[in-house]
Amino acid sequence: MKIKHIKKDRLLPYILPSLFGILFFYGIPFILSFYYTLLNNMGEKKFIGLKNFLDTLQNPMFQRGLTNQSLFIVIAVPLCLILALFFTLCIRKLNKGKKVIFLISIIPFVIPSGTSIYFWKCIFDVNGLANKILYSLNIPMVNWYNSKWVMVIAVIIFLWKNVGVTSLILYVGFNQIPKEYYEMADMEGINRFQRFYKITLVYLTPIIFISILLLVVNSFKIFKEIYLLFDNYPNENIYLLQHYMNNHFFRLNLQKLTTASYLLFVIIGVFISLMFLLQKQYSDTFNTLNFEGNHKGTYSKTSSYFANSATIIMGLLFLLPLIFTFANSFMGDIEIISRYTKEITEYNTMDLTAGNMHFVNIGFFPDNPTVGSYLDVFNNPKYLKAYLNSIRIVVPILIGQCIVSPLAAYAFEYSKWRYKEILFFIYVLIMLMPLQVLLVPNYLVADYLGLVDTHWSIILPAIFNPIGVFIIRLQLKGFPKECIEAAQNCGATHFQVFKNIVLPNIKPTIAILIVLVFTEYWNVIEQGLVLLKNSNLNPLSIYLSQIVDENLGAFFATSCLYLIPVFAIFFLIRKIFLKRYI
Repeated sequence: MKIKHIKKDRLLPYILPSLFGILFFYGIPFILSFYYTLLNNMGEKKFIGLKNFLDTLQNPMFQRGLTNQSLFIVIAVPLCLILALFFTLCIRKLNKGKKVIFLISIIPFVIPSGTSIYFWKCIFDVNGLANKILYSLNIPMVNWYNSKWVMVIAVIIFLWKNVGVTSLILYVGFNQIPKEYYEMADMEGINRFQRFYKITLVYLTPIIFISILLLVVNSFKIFKEIYLLFDNYPNENIYLLQHYMNNHFFRLNLQKLTTASYLLFVIIGVFISLMFLLQKQYSDTFNTLNFEGNHKGTYSKTSSYFANSATIIMGLLFLLPLIFTFANSFMGDIEIISRYTKEITEYNTMDLTAGNMHFVNIGFFPDNPTVGSYLDVFNNPKYLKAYLNSIRIVVPILIGQCIVSPLAAYAFEYSKWRYKEILFFIYVLIMLMPLQVLLVPNYLVADYLGLVDTHWSIILPAIFNPIGVFIIRLQLKGFPKECIEAAQNCGATHFQVFKNIVLPNIKPTIAILIVLVFTEYWNVIEQGLVLLKNSNLNPLSIYLSQIVDENLGAFFATSCLYLIPVFAIFFLIRKIFLKRYI
């Protein structure tokens, strides 16, 4: 018996909020902005056809940005996937402590960019730890920021932020593989390589597909760290498309900015189309996944020892920037200056030096612990105002996403509307667009509604960000349709099916959505710089970037306080997600 699909007219209320938001805040203004690509400039407004497209394609800086962005994705995404798979296999061999390891591994993903960036500066600055090691070994020092190897810095930060969360997604995929297939393989004498290739890899393909898409999205988001490290005009080897687009945005060169946005839209559209075609052949397998399966292999003592050691080492690497920030928040001003200044002072003459430059002395244990930095923060009214601003931005976004996205995903999956897949593909394209592309329609709508310089200019577009619809619908593809069919045969309404059957079973996916959305908008930087002109409205993420050069002790203390909501999110993960799947 075939499942009774929802009629499209009855489904309309479920999808309308999301569809209206997508069209109003992204689709329509993005289409209308095509007008700017046909003009010579915003003053004269002379029609020049497609000349802007040709000029942009021939622009050496656009070509450089596109080349570097492509190179970064080609290197960072596969490497992250391989390391995440290795980390997942190591965790699967652990007998206990899996939840703790996963909580630790997710920390880099949700840590705001500003809180960890100083750690990386201490590693790769001219007086950083890397050059300190080279100097002690009598090896010529490297100006990392201006070298041909500068891309390595971005790749390392990307791996640190994304390996943990990707391994968590892969781990869930492993647990969805029916254990009966492995038992049959053992009975037939199939070796480990064949089991991995013919069973594990096939069943993991949908999860790998999701992971690649999310990693591609996050490869554009790493620009926050790159911007904080290298500013608007970095070395040409780390100059990305976002630099090109940001510089045109701040000059209000809308014709060049929208032209680059459309070209990038086409490039990513082609990539996503190829990914969907590649994944489509495995869709039937994905639909038959048994979510109760949990294969646990048997491992030798040697392999378990190796897995334990590798897991502990990687766990410590995930925690290092957090430990660094926490420890330095309890240091006094004199100790902080003596440790991290380039200048040689009376307090740091014992440290290694090169010429008249002092190397950083990274500290994880304060010499004389003090809470002075925290007192400075609490006595500063700007801090409390910035903290409240971040809360005012994030909370409405989370509430809106948790209402709009599940309803729309449910409608997309169970309707019989002929053109729903085309519309869903547009959702995916918008989801994968770099922030600089989406800022154009966001700014145009906010300006039209008079919302520029208000928090609503950030909140309203974020509520309708399609990432929630995407990940929840993918979860629904593996949902047992027999349950819905039985409920409908008993006379249950569509809302009753959604509320009583679907919603309770997608709570872990909603938990993932909350983590992704919280991480994105608790760490908001670019939207605040473009849409908020009044500094009193700035969120804590922007406030952090402003005080790092003014008061380093206050920066460390603020960073630690900034992480409190992060641990609240961890509690949510532990209670809802890890309890079910780990």
